[in-house]
Amino acid sequence: MRIFILILLISLTIANANELSAHKRAKYNIVIDTDGGVDDFKAITCFAASKDFNINCITTVDGVLDPETGAEYISKTLQIYHHEGIPVGAGSDYKSSKKYAKHASLYWKNLFPESDKKDFRDAVELLDFSIKNEKKRTIIIAAGPLSNIAEMLEKHPENAAKTEMILWYSEWSTKPEGYNYEQNKDAYDKIIESKVPLKIISGNGMSYPDDFLGICKEINSVYSQTMFRFLSSQNNDKIWLWDEMLSLYLLYPTLFDEEPVAEYCRKVTPKADSYFDILITGILNSDKPEPGVVFNEIPSSGYMLINDVNDVAAELIANHGYTEFKITSLASEIHSHMGIYSILGAKTGLRIMEYLHAGLDEIEIISYAGFDPPVSCFNDGLQVGTGSTIGYGTISVDTTQGIKPAVLVKYNGREILFSLKPELIAKIRKDVGELIKTYGLESELYWKKLREISISEYWLKMSRYEILDITVIK
Repeated sequence: MRIFILILLISLTIANANELSAHKRAKYNIVIDTDGGVDDFKAITCFAASKDFNINCITTVDGVLDPETGAEYISKTLQIYHHEGIPVGAGSDYKSSKKYAKHASLYWKNLFPESDKKDFRDAVELLDFSIKNEKKRTIIIAAGPLSNIAEMLEKHPENAAKTEMILWYSEWSTKPEGYNYEQNKDAYDKIIESKVPLKIISGNGMSYPDDFLGICKEINSVYSQTMFRFLSSQNNDKIWLWDEMLSLYLLYPTLFDEEPVAEYCRKVTPKADSYFDILITGILNSDKPEPGVVFNEIPSSGYMLINDVNDVAAELIANHGYTEFKITSLASEIHSHMGIYSILGAKTGLRIMEYLHAGLDEIEIISYAGFDPPVSCFNDGLQVGTGSTIGYGTISVDTTQGIKPAVLVKYNGREILFSLKPELIAKIRKDVGELIKTYGLESELYWKKLREISISEYWLKMSRYEILDITVIK
């Protein structure tokens, strides 16, 4: 049965699956507090690979690594995953023991051999900002000592009411024990005093089977491939199921047992024989086709595709992933023709959702593309790419700032401007201008040639990671 499930998961893999689906409502709003341990990397990768989480910030707490070093590694990891829009904050020095720092550094330095020091926001204030600006309640994921979280609740006690629970990885006998607890026992007492519900999860001595890394290697997603690179750097280490239990509990709560151990505090333990490693590989297989509202899956090859798209469909998916293929196809159908700006709008919309790691209905966008074609066609792609449609009331068009293919995104108290690069706009004007000059705007040949270059030059060749200037406004 285990082998059958593994084969089924691998068979669903799509090439270059490195994006977040744009059209899924996230189940949970979370912030993550980590001390940079090896086990924390696995947990963060699982949260990042899943479409069920709005990740509003990641902060580093003094623990396995010092906060600044941990923040640097987390920031670089988010760049690999294309979630650079998740804010990263670094905590204060709590004089934690660094007895595991050398071990963890072996893994991190294999992934990121070069240091790139930069300034990070204060972790406590970033936690406060992210929780206050979330419309709903937030789950705090605590993958290290509780120092930052206790300090945040002490400075900003009003956030207790906006915190759904704290999910903490720690061992437990008759009380918390182990590294995460021992680094700051007072922080645990302060959390209990705050009366914020606390759930304590442990791995219960479970480990991955020997074939886990081999399975990760076969799944062609950026999350799985990075997990393989990270964990395979130290071949002699046994891989334990530790902090990734935090994500598994939220996604599969029936596979865990809970019992109250104190007021506002529950102990959570995983049930045996739950094939957690298979569930992890399923999460890491991030770009597998998922059922939509009407279609189980859109066609990606064969007679159901127009010939010119069918000829390059495999290459489109290999270059940009199934999710972009789906979104750009749907945007073109809605737009009623294959156009450059609608394609680039779809790419931009998907990039926005990846950048922020946000779910459907979470963002508000203001387009500066106006109401006149061809630039306004950008709006159609944006709506499909982000799910921020006129019907939802989450997109508007502002013509007072000048007409340009750009969009201001508002999310969780932040404002970020996504603009097509000036050299790309110049190329569009040149390409379209030559078509108009040669064929005339009203001729059938114009639309035929426009379709050709829209597919070959703009859909196929242009990466959504290279077409945009991204500017944080607020």
